[in-house]
Amino acid sequence: MRGRGIDFKQKFNTSRWAEDLLIRSLDDALGVITVRYGISTFVPEGEELVYGNSKYKEPDLLVFKADALSKKEKQLLGDGLLDWKERTALGKTGLDDLLKRAFVALEIEFSPYRAKEMKARNWEIRTPEKWDAKPLKHAKPPTAPNIWVKEEDIEKLNAWENDYGIPIAVAHFFDQEAFAVALAKVSAFRNDYLAKDADQKKLQMTSGIFAKLQDYDRVDMQGAGEQKPVFVITPAAAEKVGDISEVTVSSQVDLSGSKKYVSHVIFTGGKIEISPGFIGFLSNLNKQSKQ
Repeated sequence: MRGRGIDFKQKFNTSRWAEDLLIRSLDDALGVITVRYGISTFVPEGEELVYGNSKYKEPDLLVFKADALSKKEKQLLGDGLLDWKERTALGKTGLDDLLKRAFVALEIEFSPYRAKEMKARNWEIRTPEKWDAKPLKHAKPPTAPNIWVKEEDIEKLNAWENDYGIPIAVAHFFDQEAFAVALAKVSAFRNDYLAKDADQKKLQMTSGIFAKLQDYDRVDMQGAGEQKPVFVITPAAAEKVGDISEVTVSSQVDLSGSKKYVSHVIFTGGKIEISPGFIGFLSNLNKQSKQ
């Protein structure tokens, strides 16, 4: 498979900023141990990227309750990473035993927007009664700090969640705040949206979750863009992770394989004040998975 371009590398590096921010703050707020789990790899253009035939998409982060881990396991996870070398050393049985003690899993997304100043930041969900009284011709997601989940990721994330019994939440970070949604909620909407005779416009406006086709362009490679179906979850339908402050925003420039200069916004520093509601959200997510 063709290597991923410089645009992926830049987005990958900025997503690491969001992961680092959450790992530091979540561990302090909840008394948990959060580690990187899903392994993403950047491979320069012209080189090969080989994927296995796994039915899974592994979530980016695993969250463990500190008191659920042995001293040896805490040492293993002390570097904040459960990489392939460590997984191999554990073996399948050891790895499975360790994963059973994970509290929740998190898939992390990032977008470079000033969240609180977006046009429809405070968009509200319509009640079924208001929709029935005045239905709209179109159902379009508002311009807001929305969570984005690709259709192609849902099945593989669901497969991992079901087989390992660890609930997944998708968290989307911006420069001023972050939001999260349970994967199960997005999956349930997807099933309702695709059901026969579904009133899709009403369902979107009364749930705060939207379905659309999104263009994904490769800024460093002409003609490499494509359209992908995505689900867009508004803040009104999500849980607020927390408020983010003291972020330094700058830009970096790289040279693509076609020798085009490509710039990208990068975030560094900052801190997040974890919302009490998000702590409850994670706890409930874990409890619901045990029922």
